[in-house]
Amino acid sequence: MKKVLQRIIVTAIYLPVIPFLVVIKNFILSEDTHLLITAAPYVKPFVVWLIISLFIAANISRWLAKTVEEKEERKFHLAIYWVVISIAAFIGFTVLLEGNKIAYIGDYLVLVSMLSSIFPSIIFSYYVYRYNYMEFVLRRSVFYSFLTLILICLYYFGIKKLTKSLEHHYFVNSKMLESVFVISLVFWFPTLKERIQKLFRKLIFYRTGDSEYLLNELSHVISTDPLVNFTKLLQYVVDSIKKATAIKSANLLLFKSERVQIIGDKKHEPITQLHTQHIVRFFANGEFVVLNRYEVKDVAIINEMRLLDAVFIFPIFVNRKLTGILTLGRARRGLPIASDNLDQLMIIANEIGSAVEKSKIIEEKLALERKMYENEKLSSLGRLSTSVAHEVKNPLSSIKAIVQVMREDIRKNDPLQEDLAIIVDEIDRLTKVVNQLLQFAKPSSEIKTSVRISDIINSTLVVLNHEGKQNKITTFCQVPNDLPEIIADEGALKEVFFNLLHNAIQAMPSGGEIHIHAHYQPDNHIIRVTIADTGPGIPQEFFQKIFEPFYTTKQTGTGLGLSIVKKKLEDMEATIHAESNGNGASFVINFPLNEPIFMQT
Repeated sequence: MKKVLQRIIVTAIYLPVIPFLVVIKNFILSEDTHLLITAAPYVKPFVVWLIISLFIAANISRWLAKTVEEKEERKFHLAIYWVVISIAAFIGFTVLLEGNKIAYIGDYLVLVSMLSSIFPSIIFSYYVYRYNYMEFVLRRSVFYSFLTLILICLYYFGIKKLTKSLEHHYFVNSKMLESVFVISLVFWFPTLKERIQKLFRKLIFYRTGDSEYLLNELSHVISTDPLVNFTKLLQYVVDSIKKATAIKSANLLLFKSERVQIIGDKKHEPITQLHTQHIVRFFANGEFVVLNRYEVKDVAIINEMRLLDAVFIFPIFVNRKLTGILTLGRARRGLPIASDNLDQLMIIANEIGSAVEKSKIIEEKLALERKMYENEKLSSLGRLSTSVAHEVKNPLSSIKAIVQVMREDIRKNDPLQEDLAIIVDEIDRLTKVVNQLLQFAKPSSEIKTSVRISDIINSTLVVLNHEGKQNKITTFCQVPNDLPEIIADEGALKEVFFNLLHNAIQAMPSGGEIHIHAHYQPDNHIIRVTIADTGPGIPQEFFQKIFEPFYTTKQTGTGLGLSIVKKKLEDMEATIHAESNGNGASFVINFPLNEPIFMQT
């Protein structure tokens, strides 16, 4: 609607007030008891103007109900429309159609018409509460205060007047009758209160009451969840917060040792700890407060919050140490989050911290149990390997020697030569399996020296160069020579890279590429080495098992190669994990450095 048209309509609505102001002024200032009779001709024109104004307001509410997107807002404006229409109709019936002159009922019609003037005040208070006008924060107690006022008026003008009337016409004891009415009101008050609260919740507090219920339920779920699937629980927490607060985006960021785990709308975005360093610094003192973007003065924090689409940030502490943050974005249609909801979200953030701590304890317990189980397996494997060494390896050596003598005794073109050669190859394969068993089970050596990763990788590539050419494999090696030295067993390190590179070659029998990258990360004080191939990749369901002993997808494999690699890296305090996107597989190794090392230039 244009501004000019708005001004014309507003002027037309309020212009009739001017002639009534003189009458109202004389009525207030004069002590003449007959002035009410003098003002009687103005009552009906005033009511006509009032009804027209109410109909205009009602139609504005109806128009708003068609334009708003939120279902609750639509219900609210429609409720206003019908209530205002009802008030206008009621006042018109009472005054214009002279319903106030009906016996017994007329006085009550006048009373209800007078009380209907409270409704605009309730509407105004509602908008002050909902949209935080003039920075007021009004609670629902304001609305219940209006309700109490209405009940007092009903009692004073209703029950008292009814008992007086009955006493005058039917000679009933008014005191006794009034006591009966009051006792009945007290008896029915809980039911009446519950129904009125339900009505208020549907009409005005639908979103607020629903938010409180959902957040309370969420708090209960977090505190009672067994944490079997912690990631699934956190996703449920984020989804429930979005539903309860009607916000556009919510994210939960958990800070791991080297990365940020993101659960929410930004889980696919490359957010690192570097992007949140100023926010982390803000919570470094362990203070449990809400970070509001509109109250922050630090430009760096504001920029980081914009990157996260965050308006509010709640810290997640574990033992006074920041382990994550909960971010909330803008609410739909700009509706502010109620202060009660912010308090509940603070409690939820605290419970998430407790859940993270419990999850870590459970993970440590499971890791300890797995370690004990692996140690038990290794102990059994060590005893088995010793038995195998005596019972299998020695007879295999004897059989191989006999077969080789037989090959020397017969002619070279004899058909048995090929069969005997197969026997020798199979004996070598069995001997290799036995040696791997012994190597996997025996304690690691403690002979560690300073070694250069570039030298180890280059020497391993020389050994595998011939096999790589046979399989038509091209190797791209980008390993700087000026990388810091690490403390490790040189022989074990060679075996690690040999196994990984050999597996990459075997994964591409029809040719392909191997990419080797290595670089130093000064922030984490580690050297990261990545070995990637262009083979078929690793199926997602195998990721959790590839490092387990005796697990293999090869028909002729023993399933010990990657287990040995992981075990030797753990002895060096290094870590390894696999990645695959369907276009090949890559193994990422992180070698820790005890102290920060500055690269030479």
